[in-house]
Amino acid sequence: MKKIKKLFAIVLSVLLILNAFSTASFATEEKRLSSEKSNYPFIMVHGLGGWGQYEEYTKISPYWGGGAGMTIDGADFIKLLNDNGYEAYAASVGPVSSAWDRACELYAQLTGTVVDYGKAHSEAHNHERFGVSFEGRALMGENWNLSEPINLVGHSFGGPTSRLFASLLAFGDEAEKAATGEETSELFMGGHSKSIHSVVTLSGVHNGSPIANMIHDTVAPMYAIAFLVNTMSFLKIESPMGDIKLGHFGLTPKNETDRVLISPKLIRSFVQAKDNAGYDLTLHGARELNEKIRMSPDTYYYSYSVYVTEEGLFGKQKPGDTAPIFAGTGALLCLLEGTTIDGIKMTTDWAKNDGMVPLASAKYPLDEENNAFLYEEALASGEELQRGRWYYLEPIFGMDHGDFCNAGDDYPETAEKFYLDMAKMASR
Repeated sequence: MKKIKKLFAIVLSVLLILNAFSTASFATEEKRLSSEKSNYPFIMVHGLGGWGQYEEYTKISPYWGGGAGMTIDGADFIKLLNDNGYEAYAASVGPVSSAWDRACELYAQLTGTVVDYGKAHSEAHNHERFGVSFEGRALMGENWNLSEPINLVGHSFGGPTSRLFASLLAFGDEAEKAATGEETSELFMGGHSKSIHSVVTLSGVHNGSPIANMIHDTVAPMYAIAFLVNTMSFLKIESPMGDIKLGHFGLTPKNETDRVLISPKLIRSFVQAKDNAGYDLTLHGARELNEKIRMSPDTYYYSYSVYVTEEGLFGKQKPGDTAPIFAGTGALLCLLEGTTIDGIKMTTDWAKNDGMVPLASAKYPLDEENNAFLYEEALASGEELQRGRWYYLEPIFGMDHGDFCNAGDDYPETAEKFYLDMAKMASR
């Protein structure tokens, strides 16, 4: 039985890798929202296996609109937002990196600086402290000085990444301040809660997914992923995600002119460090991550969740219509209903899923359950939306995990309307 489970996990991880490497409505009531409309930039943060504007592949199939290779209708949601008066940019963080490392890379891209993963964090996870330089090539053209607020929009793993980023800016990190004192990166100093106007998550993996448990905790799939990344870098094989951005672990080059060697030692170090997306996406990894993240008191939080499953025999969830790449994982999540994983009972909301992420994970972090309110009900009650409070929108049936990345016909109305409505909501 153990051999069968292990084999299944390896096959499952290969399918996810192939997907990543080959690709990767609501009514608003103005009187319920602040009359002040902000004009802050939107920073779009991709999910696992994604890419952004630093990658050449964006010109062929943008992550935000090109459907990660699934549908290419000339759609580009970044362009859509810009054409409609919203300044928007697509970040390019590590496709398989941890939320911490991704947040550090996002900060360097925005500020036009060298990536600083933090002295305490780097020593704890056995990798180099400094990474790629974004000097002279800041994401927004000019270096962000933290005084002008921004909006963060995170899809999938981009959700936890954005939440952690906002938390670090607001509260800093005591371990990093103790390790480097006055030389600590501004990201870890805290005191910048007003720098993030809003955080919007789209199928955010806030509480992890049992799928990640099967991949990371089986260990072999993680070794396969690390070996594949290291081999591709050694052979200089391009991917939509660029160089996979694991230069601080030595698995990919820091500079285009560098060349890496296939190293079993470095591969093992990466897997055992638990400083990767695979670990953060497990139920226990997500729980640990949530313990580090605090809600910024000056930031609005919104989340969109979707699902494609339906009620079947005996009231159990059954798989719905989804993209082929998500069919197997979606069906597996349905089968887990009633079991207990990492101390969490897989209730119906854990079985309901978008093919990859359970509804119970996408709506809001479990730590914020008592601070989470249904957006539509909040508007109907007549209350003014508050900063530092979580608002989740009514879950949308019929959209799968990848639909947020394409301009298909599964949106309640149209993809264009969805993104413009989202931007309008987040800009209040």
